[in-house]
Amino acid sequence: MPKTYKQQHSLDSYGYPLPPDSRRRLRKTTLHTSKSILNLFIYLMMSFFGGLFWLGRRGKKYPPLTSQNKHPRHILVIRLDLIGDLVLSMTTVRALKHSYPDTAIDLLALPASAKVVMGDPDLNEIITYDPNIWRRPKGLIQIKNWRNTYNLLSHLRARDYDIAVSVFGRWAGILAVLSGAKRRVGFGRESYPGLMTDNVRGYHWRSGDHKHEVDYCLKLARAAGAITSAADRTPRLYVDPVAHQQLEQLLEREGIVPEKPFIACHISSNNGQSKRWPIPYWAILIDKLIRGQNAQVILTGALDDKPLIECVTRQMQERAINLAGKTSLPQLVALLKRANLLISGDSGPMHIAAAVGTPLIAIHGPTDPALSGPVSPTATVLRSDIWCSPCYNAKDSADCRFFTTQCMKNILPSQVYKVVQEKLT
Repeated sequence: MPKTYKQQHSLDSYGYPLPPDSRRRLRKTTLHTSKSILNLFIYLMMSFFGGLFWLGRRGKKYPPLTSQNKHPRHILVIRLDLIGDLVLSMTTVRALKHSYPDTAIDLLALPASAKVVMGDPDLNEIITYDPNIWRRPKGLIQIKNWRNTYNLLSHLRARDYDIAVSVFGRWAGILAVLSGAKRRVGFGRESYPGLMTDNVRGYHWRSGDHKHEVDYCLKLARAAGAITSAADRTPRLYVDPVAHQQLEQLLEREGIVPEKPFIACHISSNNGQSKRWPIPYWAILIDKLIRGQNAQVILTGALDDKPLIECVTRQMQERAINLAGKTSLPQLVALLKRANLLISGDSGPMHIAAAVGTPLIAIHGPTDPALSGPVSPTATVLRSDIWCSPCYNAKDSADCRFFTTQCMKNILPSQVYKVVQEKLT
């Protein structure tokens, strides 16, 4: 008999990881130790090169960047991260464009995330690159990796950037240097010593800061010369007209009618299974939505999410429309713009819905909504304020150290349904 999705992934009846056996614990400890040693070696090596960059800048003056004394022709914004992080980082682009309206702003992002900002009028060019190709030793011997990296750097240098903004991560700092940008803005402690010409004090999620991701992004924008306001804290995405048309055709084929409410539910999440709401809770809630609200429920996700979604649909009595793997990222943006409501855990689609102005219910457990939750007046955040939540520190995946994920189990389907009723009235 073939194993079910939960058996294959060692999940309990709620859809959460089971406690690891001694072999899995040893493997995790070994990998973590090996990774720490490798990262230390890379840090020391890059710090040496950073020191050379620092020595080369001795005696040069770098006056603060302002829109009054600086008139850049090209700016590069670098964010090599997940979809939700990229959406929040667009606040940097927006603030820079307001302050430098005649400047061409390019974005360097992961190929898997970049299409979410397709059609953004503030972007001159979207450039993609995935540095994760170097994570495995075999990546070093693949000629295509070296060729693609050479082509990327040639393209970046040809753009002759006046400013490069490294929004987050060490790879962003490295690529800011390799781009040849004259001024490099970033949190120096998140990169390697000496790489930034304009080293911004602090770093993401410093203990005691309690700042939201968009506030870190806007701090970098100000260091690059932007003048920001409270309105700049709200991310905004644009719907690609072609994707919108393709989506309407897909919805028509799936039998969606405009007369009935249309609710999107995103069951999965990246970077940690404990960010997911329990599987049986989803089944109960979606049945109630279809019966009690006469709603059309669409389940969103990537192709890899289909087995997890099928775990939910097998426990349901009503029928929802499963579009996992059937929509591109631009089409997902159009879908969430079209929806009357999104219900999701902490996920990329949650941030997309917030950025297109769709009402949403965001269920949080291990992650802190004050740091990375939805920035939208139409968002309602539900969380269980137990002693150990939030516990996510961005250094590992968001999984429960006690293997109970009680913070998510405490948020019942009846609580979520009550908020749905309030939002749809």
